[in-house]
Amino acid sequence: MPDPTKQTLSATQVPALFGVSPYVTRWMLLRHFIHGDPIGSPEHNRMDWGTKMQPLLLAQAAADLHLEVRPNASNTYIRRGLIGCTRDAEIVCPHRGPGALETKCVFDYGVWMREWDGGKTPPKQHEIQLQEQMMVGAGGQPFTWGVLAVWIAGEMRYFERKPIGELWDAIEVKATEFFEDVHAKREGDPFAESVEWDLLSKLFVPRAGTKLDFRERPDAEKLADDIRLMNWHAEERKGHERGEKTLKTKLKALIGDAEESTFADGITVRQKQIARKGFTVEPTTYTSITIHIPEDEAQPTQAVFDNVLAGG
Repeated sequence: MPDPTKQTLSATQVPALFGVSPYVTRWMLLRHFIHGDPIGSPEHNRMDWGTKMQPLLLAQAAADLHLEVRPNASNTYIRRGLIGCTRDAEIVCPHRGPGALETKCVFDYGVWMREWDGGKTPPKQHEIQLQEQMMVGAGGQPFTWGVLAVWIAGEMRYFERKPIGELWDAIEVKATEFFEDVHAKREGDPFAESVEWDLLSKLFVPRAGTKLDFRERPDAEKLADDIRLMNWHAEERKGHERGEKTLKTKLKALIGDAEESTFADGITVRQKQIARKGFTVEPTTYTSITIHIPEDEAQPTQAVFDNVLAGG
C-alpha cells in the first residue's frame, strides 16, 4: 500500500526509480505525485489469492524458520525519511532482533523458471522491495536482516538477506532526486515502455484536425525505422494468428471428437470442452493507431531491426 499522503515512496514504488518495476515507471510515478494521475498494479485473481494466502504463508514461515512472526494485521504504513512501507510482517530472531518479512506467491513453474531463475535469484524488484523495508525498519531504526518467503505451487522457499550498503545509498539518492523533481514539478518525458500505454492514452486523446511533422528532425530516419519495425511486428502477429487458425481448423477436422490423438515424433494432441460463464462488456474507449507505409517501399532489413533494437 502506498503512502496516502504522498510524502514518501513505498517499497513497491522504489523499484521504479531503478527501472525494474513491471507495473510503473519513474515518469508515471512523477505524474502520480505531481498531478495525481492514478497508477497501480493490475488486479487479477492471482493477486487476490496471494492476499488471501498471506496469513497462511506467515504462519508457515514461523513454523519453518522457528522464529516469532508478527503480522501487520492493520496494514500500518511506516515512514522513515523519504521512504516508507506496509510490511507483511516483522520476523524476530533472539540474536539479530526484528527483521522484515515479505511474502510472495508464484502459481506456476513457468514464472518460477523465467522470473526467479528456478529459485536461484529473486526478481530485482522484490530484492529492492525487501531492502527498502529493511531500511525503513521500526522506531526510526533500520533492520539488519530480512526474509523473502515464497510459496511456489505448494512449496515454501526462503531467501534471507542482509543490508546492501551501496543499494541503500542509491535508494537515498534516488528518493531525494525524485522528490526534488516533484517539488519543481519536473515530470520529464515518458520512458516509452509498454506499461505506460494506458496512462499515455488517457493523457493524450487525439484531437481532430491537429497535425505534426517530424520530417525535419535530426532523428527523422530513426523514427521512420521505428515505425517500419512496429508495422512489421503488427503484420507478423496477424499472419501468425491467421496461420494458427487455419492449421487449427485443419487439425480439428482431422481428429473430430477424439479426446487424444498421437502423431509422429512423439507429438500428442488433446482436446476438451470448456464451459465459460457469459459476461457483458461495458462500453469503453481506446486509442487506435493506424500506419501507412508506401507500397513501393522496401521491407525493413535485418540491419534496420538490429539498429532499432540496439537503440541506434
